[in-house]
Amino acid sequence: MTYSSFDHFEGRFRNAGDRAVRFLLGGEFLGPLLASPLRDRLARVAQLPYVHGPVVVHPDVSVKPFGFPAGIALHTEPGWLYPLSAPDMGCGYLVVDSGITVDPDEMDRTAMASAYDGMLRQIAVDSPDRPDASCHVRDVLVGGLDALAAPAAFTTSAAPAEEHNDWPTELALLDPDFTDTTLQRSLGSAAGHFVACYVVQQPLRPSTPSTGRIIVVVHVGAAPIRDHLNRRGLFLDLAQDAVHSGISLEHDAADGLFAVDLDSTRGRALLGTAMAARNFGYANRQIVADRVIQALTAALPTAVVAPAVQLRHVDHTAFEQVDDAIRARRGLQPLHAARPVFITGGEHTHAYLCHSGDDTAVSDGVCCHGAPVRETPAVPPSVWDRPDLDVSPGALRGWVDTMTANTRFDESRFWADLGNIEGVIGQLASLGIARPAARLRQLMNYRELGL
Repeated sequence: MTYSSFDHFEGRFRNAGDRAVRFLLGGEFLGPLLASPLRDRLARVAQLPYVHGPVVVHPDVSVKPFGFPAGIALHTEPGWLYPLSAPDMGCGYLVVDSGITVDPDEMDRTAMASAYDGMLRQIAVDSPDRPDASCHVRDVLVGGLDALAAPAAFTTSAAPAEEHNDWPTELALLDPDFTDTTLQRSLGSAAGHFVACYVVQQPLRPSTPSTGRIIVVVHVGAAPIRDHLNRRGLFLDLAQDAVHSGISLEHDAADGLFAVDLDSTRGRALLGTAMAARNFGYANRQIVADRVIQALTAALPTAVVAPAVQLRHVDHTAFEQVDDAIRARRGLQPLHAARPVFITGGEHTHAYLCHSGDDTAVSDGVCCHGAPVRETPAVPPSVWDRPDLDVSPGALRGWVDTMTANTRFDESRFWADLGNIEGVIGQLASLGIARPAARLRQLMNYRELGL
């Protein structure tokens, strides 16, 4: 690979013609990336058939299963799609200001434990007390949020979600027994990802929730649908079809880098299923958030100071129509001038609410959704001492003892995650993509691994 300066961000690969990779990284991030195995994977992605224009690489780019890295956006020519360029169909965030204010340093441990237990009873996959959803999952798959009543515990914004489904839904790839039993029962659960409660530890800009306000983040999607398609061998069949028809090379297909023709029956069915999964993700996040807010309010009634209100509801893995091409984004969320961006750290670290920056055009209007999963931080520890963020490693480590989580604390993973979240925030701010608006300290984190 050869790298040359192009708009300060764009690199071109040798023998790749007009193909390019736009790196939204600089300084400490770009060097390690270009020296890592990710470089070769990005080169392969940029040179795949039907890829149109540069592949855009964001600060949280990470190796992931299923072929394509996370933290990238790519465009394909009309009529073509790479299924595993956005495999976590329906995944996204619902972020709610709970209206509950606590003292970050003087919290009632008993009340918080009660809130955590109440939350798990409402949303854990294996909870015998988890109530059934009042809607039918088939209506959800077709209609998304339109199939639900308004949430009881919080108020949605004037634009309650950003679904942007551009194609019809399709249910043919979902077995009826799976849809009407497993998937129906999955509604209202945190299957596949996590639900976390944070407290605003430090507002950094005006018009952000005040210090002590509890912020609820529901990060779930349609993992049961993905698991079902995997068990049925759909993606293996699509890969074999791509090789047999000459669409993709065998070594690319073996690594998950295979394309589908959207004029084919299977191609149309796949895209329609992705749209149904997005509908499921949006609806399920709203049901889960409603239950979490109710559990918090029941456990902390004297701390409720304002009505709970939705701050953002957005997907960050999707296929969408952009001009005359199809954009696949994995781990990237659209920017919106009036709605905050949530950037997560690790399972035991802090996170951020951000505002859109002054130069969102360079990123095509999207932003990463979290810190990269790297074993060591891509930036030196000095970044934690930036005066504009006032981050103290000692204080951050001390918070872990006060939070409730169902995952084991790993000291080395914790410090790597700290460096990575601070590095990402610094990259976004320096490139003008997004600016930190509030630092969030974690109170509770429930990672649900069951489906």
